[in-house]
Amino acid sequence: MDRPTTPTDAPGPLELSEALTALRAEAGDDSTGRPSEVVLAALRTTGVLRLPIPAEYGGLDADWHEANAVITALARADASVAIIVFLHYAAVSRIIAYGSDEHRKRLLSAVAHDGRIFASSWSEPGTDAAKQKVSTTATRCSTGAWELDGAKTFTTGAGVADFYLVLARTGDEQEAPQGSYGRSDQGVFVVDSTRPGFVFDGVLDLSGMRRSATGLIRLSRYRAEEADVLTRSHRTPEAIGHPHTLGLTLGAVALGIAQEAHDTAVGTAHGRALPDNPLSRHHIFELGAQLAAVRGVVEAATSAPGDRTGSALTAKVFGSETAEALCRTAQGLAGSAAFSRSHPLNRLAQDARAITLMGPPNYLCRELVVTRMANR
Repeated sequence: MDRPTTPTDAPGPLELSEALTALRAEAGDDSTGRPSEVVLAALRTTGVLRLPIPAEYGGLDADWHEANAVITALARADASVAIIVFLHYAAVSRIIAYGSDEHRKRLLSAVAHDGRIFASSWSEPGTDAAKQKVSTTATRCSTGAWELDGAKTFTTGAGVADFYLVLARTGDEQEAPQGSYGRSDQGVFVVDSTRPGFVFDGVLDLSGMRRSATGLIRLSRYRAEEADVLTRSHRTPEAIGHPHTLGLTLGAVALGIAQEAHDTAVGTAHGRALPDNPLSRHHIFELGAQLAAVRGVVEAATSAPGDRTGSALTAKVFGSETAEALCRTAQGLAGSAAFSRSHPLNRLAQDARAITLMGPPNYLCRELVVTRMANR
């Protein structure tokens, strides 16, 4: 594998221009199910991937409010790529919080200096949304290493990411904690896509998020050293949900979709002189109100003091469902053309729907939030 160009030194919310230009230039091409090499190169060689990494490891040391803002900007151009970056940030946050000094030096430096991309691989065929019934196994060898075997599906960034945080069973069944992700008999392992035993099995033909490289991977006698274990035991459920404690939220992707759908629909309406019609003016008002509401809950996710889990999950639920409703209103305002597969509003509506279904799906978010409230 060729070594990516070292990212340039860049301040704050970034030289997004190069990445956004590449995204918008190819927004209509989703035939491959993944971002183009031009888009990936733009992500790797700007400061996008290293935004939340501490400066001591070569990162930009941005806060999670800035991370959400960058995800929103990317989502306006292509929500599929925004999801890849969101999950990369989520993985980075777990390494910062749960990794050893060796983990942080090795893995965070690989992002900052080599433009490496991380993905998380939790889901499996037949498993539950709370990830308490995974079948992938991690068996301890006599040498102290671990042998991983299993198949994962709906892995966003499959075939694109360089490293994967893989969830696997490490021991006998134990009681699963209520109202949480994962179990204490699981571990999170750092899997290197270049090692023997890692198999990329292709991408899925999705209705939304069509360039998110969401697909399948397999591990066949993959050897993970002890240094590749990020978490084990009771720390695993904490690590799975950790990004939410920071306020990192998929609501930021929903906000980008909502903003783009709003601007597209209003621009179309003005082009057709629809604001002359009172009913159309009311639709435009509704679009603005829905957009402001999504922005408010996303900003609240990173403004709450202390543990922001509840705010982040709420922003994900409210943001995705409101963005989906906004897209329907926008399609109605734009007319029948907005229901064609190639129309940007149709793509945005499908992307908004996808957020309601992805990790954790909205029904589980509601359960997690209410359980946390009851346990206070």
